[in-house]
Amino acid sequence: MRPEEVYRIRVENVHFEQSFLFNPDGETRAAKRRIPLNRTALEILKRRAASAEGVYLFLHRRRLDAPMVKANNAHSRALVACKVRPFRLYDLRHTSATRAAQAGMDLTTLAALLGHSKLNMVMRYAHPQEEHQSAAVRLLEAANAAKQIAEFESSPTISTTRQSLEQIISDEKSEEKTNQIN
Repeated sequence: MRPEEVYRIRVENVHFEQSFLFNPDGETRAAKRRIPLNRTALEILKRRAASAEGVYLFLHRRRLDAPMVKANNAHSRALVACKVRPFRLYDLRHTSATRAAQAGMDLTTLAALLGHSKLNMVMRYAHPQEEHQSAAVRLLEAANAAKQIAEFESSPTISTTRQSLEQIISDEKSEEKTNQIN
């Protein structure tokens, strides 16, 4: 999710029993979407909802009727306190998209989860590493080899050749038995 989408999560839009949240905000139809939640996210949102004092899970500092505007200062302080190299909250969106793509998630599904209506936008987020590109090529190579073997084995020439080989082997075994008896 985009940071501003997180800030605007309303308690009423989190469906705990079905493990998803609905994002009604967004400039495009794709941005208005149903977002599946993993167990960790679900537990965090349950805790936030239980202690919510207004309609939003992340409230504005001074106004209970408004969402948080941004978390940059708190984020920066947390990075310093934890001695973590600085990064933007938005970078986590890129990392998540990259990991989803590396795990094999198709780009159409990834685009839907990110709230993009066009696949070319997903390419800005998913940054495949060299090792994953090599693994993808090996996977394609294995799939092509399996297909070629299946086609070869099902061809009429192979069936005839296989039958001929089986007949030759059978004939040789019969001949061996005959030679052993004599």
